[in-house]
Amino acid sequence: MAKKVKAKKAMRKPAPLKPWVKVLVLIMLFPFAALLLPTTLVFATMMAPTWVAYITDRSREKHLAITVGLLNFSGTLPAIIDLWSRGQSHNAAMAQLGDVFVWVVAYGAAMAGWVLFAIMPSLVGSYFKMTTDNRIKNLAERQKTLIDEWGHAVATGSGMASPDQIDEDEEMEDEDDSAEVTEAELVEPAQAS
Repeated sequence: MAKKVKAKKAMRKPAPLKPWVKVLVLIMLFPFAALLLPTTLVFATMMAPTWVAYITDRSREKHLAITVGLLNFSGTLPAIIDLWSRGQSHNAAMAQLGDVFVWVVAYGAAMAGWVLFAIMPSLVGSYFKMTTDNRIKNLAERQKTLIDEWGHAVATGSGMASPDQIDEDEEMEDEDDSAEVTEAELVEPAQAS
């Protein structure tokens, strides 16, 4: 019992950040945002899909916001690097915000994040269904070979066969050696409770 409690404690997820920690981080970032105002303008505008994803994502882990945010950041980064190479001025920031290509790259990357988040559950589900179906098929074939080899006592799970059952199995084998086990005769696996 103690091992189970320790295992549950080890598997706990870290607690989310408390609101005062988030406010403290924002207060610490404010001077940098003011100092790098042109970068902050471009960054905040181009990262708008991430803010929307964060607000609309109701899950505790914020998987949608992470997926969209990382791809959105990768689309925003070229604009920020170009801004820094031109010199950090308001004119360069406005030129970046006026360039349609910058918007297409940043928002297109964010759209790729939304699409990725939308299709991955169905892709993973399909993969697991295929592997599970394949495993069931292999186990059914294995069960058929075991029944052919050891008789129906293996399929019913009756444990040790009585002498009467052994005689019956031998008589059945003598009657029809070429009889095959159908899928209807296979035993369905018991559900774990």
